Order: sequence, then structure tokens, then C-alpha cells
Amino acid sequence: MTNDMILAAIDGCLDADKMVAACQEVVRTPSLSFEEGAVAAIYARHLRELGFDTVETDANGNVIAVLRGAGNGPSLMVNGHIDHVPTGEMKDPFSGALVDARRWGEEGTAIYGRGTCDMKCNVMASAYAIAAIKKAGVRLRGDVVFVADVGEEVDSPLGVPSVIARGVRTDFGLNTESSRGRVHIGHRGKIDVEITVHGRTSHASEPGNGVNAVFEAAPFLDELQRYAAAMKDDAVLGPATVTLISMKSSPDNGTAVVPDRCIIRVDRRYVRGETAESCERELRDILERIASGNAGFTYDLAVIVHYPLMWVDPESPVVSAALRAREAMTGRPDTVASWRFGVNGTFMCAAGIPTVGLGPGNEKWAHTPDEHILVADLVEACGIWSRMIVDLCGVASAD
Repeated sequence: MTNDMILAAIDGCLDADKMVAACQEVVRTPSLSFEEGAVAAIYARHLRELGFDTVETDANGNVIAVLRGAGNGPSLMVNGHIDHVPTGEMKDPFSGALVDARRWGEEGTAIYGRGTCDMKCNVMASAYAIAAIKKAGVRLRGDVVFVADVGEEVDSPLGVPSVIARGVRTDFGLNTESSRGRVHIGHRGKIDVEITVHGRTSHASEPGNGVNAVFEAAPFLDELQRYAAAMKDDAVLGPATVTLISMKSSPDNGTAVVPDRCIIRVDRRYVRGETAESCERELRDILERIASGNAGFTYDLAVIVHYPLMWVDPESPVVSAALRAREAMTGRPDTVASWRFGVNGTFMCAAGIPTVGLGPGNEKWAHTPDEHILVADLVEACGIWSRMIVDLCGVASAD
């Protein structure tokens, strides 16, 4: 069989109706972080029905399945997460309804609900895309390892980092987070920093007897705004940023007490040429400058979360395969791009697995009351993924 014949056979073996129904099923099953058990069982059932060679759910709740190749070609890990963020005031968040996308200025039919584009539909569709290769009678040279992981929305180490830590490794990686069908080669890194500025309590009727920690923190807020205006820019990853994401005083229980602590949470996104350590140092420098002009200014600083920068060499074979597959499926050549937020591909890259991002859906709808994904985008993504897998892993035989 020629390569075109192989790809045509794979396309013909994708059951789009069943794939869409499976996506609706998982959207209708709530799966907040660390509450993914029910939806994980659904993925495992579909993976077995689709004919994966092995399917397991590990101790942390991650679903891992393998389509074995002949053992003489590059292997690929296909990853996505199965938890979702809270629904907020989203209407019918678990309906999984098929709706007309014109309400969002788009064409076609969409699946609506929390976790559609972020990213339970992407994960399910990728399983169907992989299975279509086997159904078409194609045996790959390299293995495809499918990982649907937990706790991504809360930056948990129990998801794909734990899977990698216990020895699940491949030559290359594919993260299927929504990217509007474009090829993403990375994203900025992030640290969340908690800064506590100290004061001294007093009765609120006698504020002069205390030191109000909120007022003490005010100069830092001014300096943070000046710092934010001088961030670096990256040609691919975009601008570095810093912003305050929460601020609270303590004690804060409604009593007449001048607060002796002001607790500030800062989100700092960094780009190439910066590190988590350099960003922490810059924030400490700001605080030290304030302290040098105010002998009574005291603070604590702690890095609460570090989400590493993701970067894969644009010349990597996995990037080239993704770009070729996208152009072959869509007829549209493209250049590489990046996410504005973080994805699990960063942990795969950090483990020495060059990983590219490519997924259906527009990421701007993630975490919003209008979250949805176009059915046509899911089908197109399956075609791109299957072409990428065949290209990268190679064909051992085709019946």
C-alpha cells in the first residue's frame, strides 16, 4: 500500500459519530481535580473497546494505554488531562449538548460544556485517532503510549510527572491541549509567589498603637506596577508578565483589630533568558529596596508554585512531523506558535521527551461560561494526529 492509501484507510476507519458520542459522555461526567475516578473509568472502557494492547489506571488515577509497534521505530507519548476547573455560574455545564456554534460567531456544530476544549474531548478524540490506525490494519514501527492524567488544573505532581517518574518514557511527545489546530512548541514558565508583609496589631480605635500591614505593603504594590511595565518580550513565547492575583489581611474576622499581616500572591510568567530563580531574585530586590528606606519594613517571601517553561527545538523531528501532518490534512502551511498558559508538555520536555502541542478547539474558551469545541475541529485534529503518528513512528506493515 502507498502512504496515501494507508492514510485514506485510516481516515475511513475513524468512526466520527462514536467519537463525538464518547466526547459527550465524558463531558456529562463531572471530574474536578482529584475527583476524576468516574471519568477515568469511562476512558479506560473506551480504550479497551478500541483495541489498545494494554490499558491500566495507576494508583494516582492516571489512565495509561499502549498501542504496540514492531519495536524498531520511534515511540510517541500522547498526553492530555481529564480534570476540569469549577463551573462557576456556567449554565448546564455537564449537558454535553450538540449546539449551533453561530452563537459564538463560528460555523458548524459544537459540543458544549465544562471540559470540552479543556480538554476531555481532545483526550477522547486522540484515543479514537490512534485506534483508527490499528483498525485500518496498520502496524507501526514504534509504540504509541496514551496518557490521560489527573490534577493538571491544580499543578499536581500526581499526573503526568508521576507517570514519567515511574519509568514511562518515549522518544517523542504530543500534548493535545487546545491550540486552534496550530503547532505549539512551548509556553512561558510561571512562579506563584506569596509575600507576607508584617505589621503590629492594635485596637482599631487606636491605630497609632499598631502598624497596619496593609499600609506597609502599599509601596510594594506601586513598585510592582513599575516592574510590570519593564518586562522582556520573546519572539515566540510572547511577553513576560507579572501581576497581583490575591491580597488579604490578617486578622480578618470582623473584629476591631489593625492587621499585622498583609499576604500578597504574585503571578510571574517568564520567558527564555529568564529563570524561576532570576524572577524570585528580582522580586526580592524590590522588597529589599523598600526595606532599605524603611527600617521597620519586614517581609517573608515563598515560591508556592513553579510551572517550568516549555520549549522544544523548532528543528526537532516531532515539530517537523506535526507541521507536515497539519499541512497534509488542511492544505494550509503554517509556522510554529506557543500557548499563553502552561500545559503538561513542559514536564515531558523536562524529562528529555521532545514534545509538541497540537489540539483542536480555541483555547480562549477554556475556563469560560461559553466553553465548547467544534465537531469539525475534532475530526480534523484526528486526521492531523494520525498523519503525524504514521510519519513519526513509521509503518512496519499495512494489510
